[in-house]
Amino acid sequence: MLAVPLLVAATGTAAAMGGGYGGGTMGGGWGLFGGGMGLWGLLWMGLLLAVPLYLVFALGKRRESEPDERPLSVLRTRYARGEFSDEEFERRRERLKRSE
Repeated sequence: MLAVPLLVAATGTAAAMGGGYGGGTMGGGWGLFGGGMGLWGLLWMGLLLAVPLYLVFALGKRRESEPDERPLSVLRTRYARGEFSDEEFERRRERLKRSE
């Protein structure tokens, strides 16, 4: 996962250098846009690291905030099958809500 941002940074810096032996497009060894091209490589590297980290963080945070609906859905399924009376269903549902 880290190989791609490092590759982008390396190629961005190499492109900024202009190639060759110090003879870039403008004669200074940094290519047409000067030393700023290396910053583009760093920008891309930052983006390629930030986006996956944000997604992992956002999905993890969403998962923590969701209440566990599984016990309640099992209770509803069993009630729909007729395994519980109305009173028993209400009693168990209230107990589940209190335990959250």
